[in-house]
Amino acid sequence: MATPEHHVYLLLGEEDLLVDQALGELLDRLIPPAERDLNLDVVRADEIQLTDLITLLDTLPFFGQRRAVIVKNADFWKPAEQERLAAYLEQGPPPSAFILMASTLDRRRKLYTTIRKVGEIQEFPRLTMRQLPAWINERVRREGRQIDPDAVEALIALVGPGLRQLSLELEKLFAFAESRQRITRADVEAAVSRTSESTIFMMVDAIGERRAGDALRALADILREEAPPYVLFMIARQFRLLMRASLFRARKKTYSGIQDALGVPPFVARKIMEQVDNFPPGAFPGIFARLLEADRAIKTTGHARLALETLIASLCLPLPPAVARGSAG
Repeated sequence: MATPEHHVYLLLGEEDLLVDQALGELLDRLIPPAERDLNLDVVRADEIQLTDLITLLDTLPFFGQRRAVIVKNADFWKPAEQERLAAYLEQGPPPSAFILMASTLDRRRKLYTTIRKVGEIQEFPRLTMRQLPAWINERVRREGRQIDPDAVEALIALVGPGLRQLSLELEKLFAFAESRQRITRADVEAAVSRTSESTIFMMVDAIGERRAGDALRALADILREEAPPYVLFMIARQFRLLMRASLFRARKKTYSGIQDALGVPPFVARKIMEQVDNFPPGAFPGIFARLLEADRAIKTTGHARLALETLIASLCLPLPPAVARGSAG
């Protein structure tokens, strides 16, 4: 960490929860809370002219040791504006601490390289699916609790990878569990809000396990928010993953090798591998023919929901004996 003597800071990345946490820590280092009303300005790059911003940066503190100017959405600036700002910063540190926040910034441009020379850059890329369980476990540990591994997987599946939403749902989980120290998958399924994406995950999971009733109930929920072509796309994606996993396993690939080849999170790979036996290689020509038929029906008949329901019901039927026997070979 740089010392408060730095005057220019760039908080860069798409993981906005971590960016906001870093901003809070930075402000604590720079300006006491009692002095912020007079010595802190927060603006957006798309709402302020550079001349006005420079005026703010050149303003001395009022009744305090330091002023700070925060600019959000700094990636809004066009290249020419970035050049002008970089030229200003190259003249020397401004009287006010300058904090820029951006989800992306071209590292080849002068503004980024200038800040790297004269200030401090903290970067916060989105966590990968492999990193998310560790983040969740640490967040739960700080609360003085424990969470089961399958509860972590369910939480990610239901909420998605965004840390802000995961953090909100964890707060709900802590309240739901009350004084209990251990959080289970049942707690997650009872307390956590389901997004349309998570419901789609539940639907394709149910199809893969041939649970037609669960899949059809999930479909009814999904169609309140999502268009039928997108739902069909996600079903087709699931079966492409299943087909690839089936072929990889036939080539004696290891589990970790299959997971890497599929490019999916560990909990998704495990689900896929659990379902592979339900769909041997010989089943896929018929499956993809049904997917194509459903696509035509959605586009031409005007009965998209019926087409999806028929597709799901057919995919959940037991395989014909000849195809099922092919799985043993």
